[in-house]
Order: sequence, then C-alpha cells, then structure tokens
Amino acid sequence: MGWARWAKAVGIIGGTVLLHETAHLLAALQTGVAVREVGIGFGPTLARRRARGLDVTLRLLPLGGFAAIDVDQVPPERRVPVLLAGPLANIAAGLLLRYAARVPAPPLLPGRTGRIQVGGPLSVLALLAGADGGGPRALAAAAGAVNLSVGISNLLPLLPLDGGHLAVARMEVAGVQPSAVSAFRQTSAALFLWLVLRALLSDLTRRRR
Repeated sequence: MGWARWAKAVGIIGGTVLLHETAHLLAALQTGVAVREVGIGFGPTLARRRARGLDVTLRLLPLGGFAAIDVDQVPPERRVPVLLAGPLANIAAGLLLRYAARVPAPPLLPGRTGRIQVGGPLSVLALLAGADGGGPRALAAAAGAVNLSVGISNLLPLLPLDGGHLAVARMEVAGVQPSAVSAFRQTSAALFLWLVLRALLSDLTRRRR
C-alpha cells in the first residue's frame, strides 16, 4: 500500500537522525561535555522527565530526536570527538547498509541521471518510498545512501553543521582572531542557508515534472 511506503520512508529518516544524535549524546557523556536536553522527536514538547541527570522530552513530531549540547562552551579539543561522532555514525551505518544490500552504486534521486545531485527532504522521501517497491535490498541500499549523505554533508565546513563547528574549533586552537572567527560564522551560515533554499527549490521543480 502507498501509505506504508511513505511510513517506512519517514521511519528511515527518523532513524537516521536518531542515530546521529545518539552518537553525539554518547560521545558527550563519555567526554564529560554537558548535555542540556535529550529530545525524542521534534516540535512542541508533549512531556518532560528527568532521567539520570538529563532532561528527556517527548515532542510532537516523531522524526528522530536530538541532543542539546553546548559544544561552544567547552575547550576546542574536547569538542572534536563529540562533533565527529554523529557524522561518523551515519557513515558507518551507510557503509554497512550498502554492503548488506550488495549494491555498488548509490541510487539516484528522482529525475536525475548523474551521481552528483542536490535534493531536499521531498526528494529523499521519494527516493526511499520508491526504493521500497524494489524489495528489502533496494530499501537497504537507499537507506544506506541517505545515511552516507547525512554523514558526509554534516562534515562540510558550514554552520550550523558539525563540520562548521569543527572548523571553528580548529580556528580557536590555531589562535585565529575572534573577528575572523565571527566572519566565518556569518559567511558559512549564509552559504548554508543558500544551499538549503537551493535544495528546496530543486524539490519543488521535480514535483512539477
């Protein structure tokens, strides 16, 4: 049934986000970095509970979760493993899923014929829902591609991505002037916003075809 395919696609996206944030959380707890909140889902808070010294919230949209970590409030050296944990977890999961599916090349986004593509959330949903029609191996391959995409894209040196925070940490370790760090923050955030808008526009363009 069509709704079941879309439900699986949403579940895979949620699981991908949850894996990413759980890896950040575990790395933060391991290195002693303070975690303000662990959120299950996104959006308005439905319930809040204190568990093992952490605020755990249940939110309206069950699409993964998040770990609220103030990485900029700790020394740069301690940030690195926390920031790398999320992307590396997704890359590892992506490689394992691709290996399990025995598919050598990543699936293409709808309407694209090249390997380098720009797609937003609608394209990812369509990719996963379409892959479900090809059976478990095709769906595993698509899920692997999504995890790889999330892991690699998060390493881009753009804020608010993990790679942007890593770049800031390296700049602070190197003694770069605060004014230069601030300029990097603003420029990279603007570029990230442009990429997000381009991906959304690409999604809308595909939907009209």
